Amino acid sequence: MFSGTTSRLGLRGNRRKQLGNKSSAGKQGRNKGKSRKRQKTAARWIKGGEKALLLGGLLAALLFLVLFFRPPTAPPPPRPPIPAPIPVPPVKINIFCVIIDDLGHNRAAAAPFLELDQPVALAFLPMRPHSRELAREAHETGKTVLLHLPMEPVGYPTVDPGKGAILVSFLPDEIERTITNDLEEFPFAAGINNHMGSKATSGERTMLAVLNVIKKKGLFFIDSRTSADTVAYKLAKGMKMSTGERDVFLDNERTPEDIDIQAGKLLDRAEERGWAIGIGHPYPETADALRRLAEEARRRGIRWGTVEEVLARADSGN
Repeated sequence: MFSGTTSRLGLRGNRRKQLGNKSSAGKQGRNKGKSRKRQKTAARWIKGGEKALLLGGLLAALLFLVLFFRPPTAPPPPRPPIPAPIPVPPVKINIFCVIIDDLGHNRAAAAPFLELDQPVALAFLPMRPHSRELAREAHETGKTVLLHLPMEPVGYPTVDPGKGAILVSFLPDEIERTITNDLEEFPFAAGINNHMGSKATSGERTMLAVLNVIKKKGLFFIDSRTSADTVAYKLAKGMKMSTGERDVFLDNERTPEDIDIQAGKLLDRAEERGWAIGIGHPYPETADALRRLAEEARRRGIRWGTVEEVLARADSGN
């Protein structure tokens, strides 16, 4: 009984053992299969990494060659030159100036001209009672000051030019000494114009001596044209001096109507030639007319300038 039972039990035990052995063998087989798969996967990763590294190296080498071993590129074509702007010539405005002569005798006569806003130039006679002080006031208000140089007229000595005059009998050193003494009153004088002088300005010898002194002192010269026979302006131009000549006397006739007519001629001359020089005298009628002249010049677009500005235009030939 027991032996049969034992025998059966033994058989069962053997079967379990066999089953267990089979199960163990199956597990081992499966484990081996997984291990092989992992090995294959790892091998694939290694090969993939090697390929990636190789590809990266090739790309890096290619980039190096592209960056550092590029053939020189041709320079870009030059840009077409930018055309220079066409210069626009400046618009030249017609210009004129006015000189008031014979100042120095009377303060009251000079006052209206000192008060003018316009750049009127004031010419003072030497050795007159108020010349020095009035000239200083004119200079301090920014007006151009001239020495109104007395010169010998036709009819001398009956017609007397006054103190400090240049006579045709003077030698060059006397002329220089006289002009130098006259200018001591007006150290800020910018130029000289002649007072009377119808005889002196017609003589080449006298005028050459006068102009040599004026040029040496660096002053301009205005020929007042008191004679149709004057050679003063022509000689001064030939000496390359800063020079001009009177175009219009404003007040040979002192009525307002006559002065306005002459002022109109001055503006006409400025329009014709580009510049003009007018001369007047210290009359009340002239002072009033200059205010009207300023308005008319503005209306016609003509500028009232300084003597220096007008001479610069004249010297330029425009």
